[in-house]
Amino acid sequence: MPTDRRYDKDGIEFARAVTFFDAIFAFAVTLLITTVDDFSPAAWSSPSALWAANGSSLTAFAISFVVVVSFWRASHRSVSGLAALNNRVILLNCVVMFGVVLIPFATEAMGKLDLPLPVAVYAVVISGTSIMHRVMESQAERAGLGRGDSTAESRRWDWIQAAVLPLVFLCSIPVAYLVKPTAAELSWLLLIVLEPLVGRLGARRIRTGRPGHAVAGPTDGRSTGQ
Repeated sequence: MPTDRRYDKDGIEFARAVTFFDAIFAFAVTLLITTVDDFSPAAWSSPSALWAANGSSLTAFAISFVVVVSFWRASHRSVSGLAALNNRVILLNCVVMFGVVLIPFATEAMGKLDLPLPVAVYAVVISGTSIMHRVMESQAERAGLGRGDSTAESRRWDWIQAAVLPLVFLCSIPVAYLVKPTAAELSWLLLIVLEPLVGRLGARRIRTGRPGHAVAGPTDGRSTGQ
């Protein structure tokens, strides 16, 4: 592996890397709309026909739009909080981008095929991308590029919070096979409750564990998928 050079935040290399990552997110989120592509006269003969022809694809598009934007927000928050990048963090971010550019592919399959496999592939892509994002953050912290006030307890809760999204998506795979794909997709709505809940619990436990702090009230915690 090449020398793990450090690229400070005020340098052009840092800016070029961030611009590259942002461009991939922008391209992926734009490409999502191309997965909705039934423009036959029959499909556009009435609103009901339009929904019958494109409803599932539009639903998959909406889900993936939220997912990609959430990944971008998490990436932007993580990278903007770093003092520098190095080759290892850039490489791990490229792995995250690999997952991001696969999302339109998995979205199209999920929107057009009422089968368990597209849902399973989508869940694996989203879970893998989320996990690699957390690995990238962890490596940045270990290299001293991240926030300087992290503790063992805060890092542990970062991993717990990061595990929520992959856990929900991976657990939806057997639901897709044993029940139906739509039920698996609906199970993803659990994230609306679980991510804020785990975030608030983590923030409370971290504040409680710091010397000189009493038990704190719930505060908004950081979430990878938001």
